[in-house]
Amino acid sequence: MESGAANLLRMLEDRVRSLCEAEKWTEARHTATTAVAKAREMHANSPEYATELALSLEVKGDLSRQMGEIENAKGDYLEALSMLSTDGEWLEERGRLSASLAVLWDHEENSEEAMRCYEESIDFFSRLDPPANLDIADLSNNLAFLYEEEDNFDRAETLFLNALKICHEELGRDSEETASICNNLGALYQKAGYHEQAQEMHNMALSARQVSLGLDHLDTGQSHANLAASLADSNHFNQAREHFEKAITVYEKYVSTSKTDYATVVSNYLQFLKAVQDEKTAAVVEKRASKMLKKA
Repeated sequence: MESGAANLLRMLEDRVRSLCEAEKWTEARHTATTAVAKAREMHANSPEYATELALSLEVKGDLSRQMGEIENAKGDYLEALSMLSTDGEWLEERGRLSASLAVLWDHEENSEEAMRCYEESIDFFSRLDPPANLDIADLSNNLAFLYEEEDNFDRAETLFLNALKICHEELGRDSEETASICNNLGALYQKAGYHEQAQEMHNMALSARQVSLGLDHLDTGQSHANLAASLADSNHFNQAREHFEKAITVYEKYVSTSKTDYATVVSNYLQFLKAVQDEKTAAVVEKRASKMLKKA
């Protein structure tokens, strides 16, 4: 291998990343294109440079994605995958490329292709020694949403639970990632009508967020709101009221930046208050919310 050429290619790739961080997009595009052209030349002279070409294409694909050139990014990722051997090598690189493609398909709401690429990526990362568990958890979480959209409750639950197990073991029960997956799993159970399980998950998410993010963080407010809705659906009215009020207290602190979310929580609370025939409290909440929203 021509170490000088390979080193030059690596320097070009590093340069692209630093230019992206500085938002120098024209220079980054030129450098990325140069890197791919150099890699193609190397590969044309010797097939052993296939990996270098694949890596340079991935860098260019990442740049295209950041610049919103989605079709170009897809083309780069797909070509990069085709350059890598399928005999058990380059699992991390193939997993990374499949994950990038999955995100692009997911963004375009092409569920079939997104699901296929998520599954492939999870498989690649699972075959590493040791497995890339946190990547697997993140991808499983994303894939679970797609199965949830298709009302495949069992598959979505399995993926969320696997992601939760990994995050709990790798990061601890109070990590932001663990809390986020608890929240997602709680929403799935709530949608399926399993209120007890939903409350358990939302309680876990709330506890974790209070520890990792604090009592007044917006995500903590979200957990209060989600738990309140679940408690209301199972007729635990006093507890539901308590968590609705805590949610609104938190959301009021962010009303200028999260106006829509605040309005949604207030609307849900008003719906609850009217359902339990507490018109007096509803009037007070509605009046205060109106003032808050006008100020925002």
